[in-house]
Amino acid sequence: MKAILISAGKGERLYPLTKNTPKSLLEVGNGLSILETQIHSLSENNIKDIVIITGFKAEQIEAKIKDYQDKINFTTVYNPFFDVSNNLISVWMARHHMTEEFISINGDDIFSAEVIENLLKCDNDITMVIDEKDEYDDDDMKVIHKDGNILEVSKKIEQEKANGESVGIIKFANKGPKIYTDMLDQMVRDPKNRNVFYLKAIQEIINKGYKINYSMCKESDWAEIDFHPDLKMIRTYLKRYNYLDQVTPPKK
Repeated sequence: MKAILISAGKGERLYPLTKNTPKSLLEVGNGLSILETQIHSLSENNIKDIVIITGFKAEQIEAKIKDYQDKINFTTVYNPFFDVSNNLISVWMARHHMTEEFISINGDDIFSAEVIENLLKCDNDITMVIDEKDEYDDDDMKVIHKDGNILEVSKKIEQEKANGESVGIIKFANKGPKIYTDMLDQMVRDPKNRNVFYLKAIQEIINKGYKINYSMCKESDWAEIDFHPDLKMIRTYLKRYNYLDQVTPPKK
């Protein structure tokens, strides 16, 4: 199993912290970055083949992963258009690494190893990790699901109609990789899609009649870091539950 981390963006909503640092390298506790917590959760599930899509300050990510190259097989894919496009283009540029089953992961996600463990048990073509909560806001990547399938995924879903939220982790297996890459190839030919989020490709796949299944996780099993309060909250949470005590930084 391969993991593909989508980490090319500039993270401007976290300025000035991300003015000279990729968001995935922001420290969340014990001197560890978001990226390092992801590596830990993947390694706990014996996923040691990791592709990182880079862009902004790519050299910093390339330097960081050198600390782990004795344990992890890293490949980087550089998107030179990271500052003039959205992440659909980033994902498309990594399509050559999507020939067999893989998991795609947002570069600003922190998640427990259990999230990946449960996802790996799913054997559908395409499986999204979602959670459910009492209320959703405009910035949530909301979903509507029914009978085990995702019917709609978008931030534009009305809050009262949403009954789940995309975590930003998706497994592609069986026919899933080809279904996905075929859709990405189709979408990048349209100039209007240069500035869309990659989950639009998932919605287009749904629109074509393919089933998108889901793996449910708890709201407390993950976090996405978009704004300053998110970072403060996750640092407090990880410290409170001693999560980072389980993650050993590499020896220098």
